[in-house]
Amino acid sequence: MSKTATFFLIFLLGFFPLFAMHKNACSSAKLCLNIDLEGCSTNDKKAQSKINYNQDFCAPFVELKNRGMDLHGEIAREVYGRLGQKYRAIYVSEGVLDVSPPMMSYLFDHMPFTAKLINAYQGSTYSIRYNAFNRRVFSGTNGRSLSGDFIWVAQDSAGHKLGFRNVFFGVGRAKILKWNLQGTAVAFLDMDPVSKHKTKYKLTAVVFPGNSVLNSIMKMDVFKKVVEEKIDYIIKDIQKASTRYAKGDKSPIFKNKELKNPEDAVYLKEFEAVVNGDPWVLGDYFKKKGVHAPGK
Repeated sequence: MSKTATFFLIFLLGFFPLFAMHKNACSSAKLCLNIDLEGCSTNDKKAQSKINYNQDFCAPFVELKNRGMDLHGEIAREVYGRLGQKYRAIYVSEGVLDVSPPMMSYLFDHMPFTAKLINAYQGSTYSIRYNAFNRRVFSGTNGRSLSGDFIWVAQDSAGHKLGFRNVFFGVGRAKILKWNLQGTAVAFLDMDPVSKHKTKYKLTAVVFPGNSVLNSIMKMDVFKKVVEEKIDYIIKDIQKASTRYAKGDKSPIFKNKELKNPEDAVYLKEFEAVVNGDPWVLGDYFKKKGVHAPGK
């Protein structure tokens, strides 16, 4: 794990007692997966009060295990410590985007560029920055009511479907209705090609209310509807910008000052090639970096 990711995990620890997370991870790993984590006592692995370790509660643990997560890694224990909490709220958004699978891969391989592309077409103020060289730790905001700091925990499922089976873990901040909320979350983003120019997606966000009052609020239908609408809004912004670009509407690009720099000029050439049919797989940023630079 990089030093940046390690510091980020230490930062996360401030949002929930370390001892409680340790017991969460120990008990849930044992009772959901029948796994004995290192450093867990017999008492740590016992069921915690008022938690029903049934199929629904254990589903995210099983899913992460099936995706090949190493339970003994630092990030994995952090994730399992959160998932083992008593309270959780789950939000789901799914649909089909008029964006080709290679375009989706390119946009996820260049998140800061993607934010600028959206801004150019939508007049918005999205911003994303990478906090680690491997691009697996990042911070972002939609410029309105959502922001966060995340680790890209998994980019495939046990070695399959690279870039289309993603798991994110981090701290999110949101202004929803009259509440300003902050807390940790685990998000699963799964995508599949529907056709040459369409991609199906399903985003499942698991968030962890700190107490019973917040838990009740976050499970209210009106609250869930607002959250899911905010998620859908971001996804639609991505679709609108990329679709307009693919259809040849380049005037917002020419007018946008954010994209007028040598680095983004290279990204625009690469993205144009992908729109026109060139392949792109998540991680090609490191393999193809500079291919479209002047003189290449």
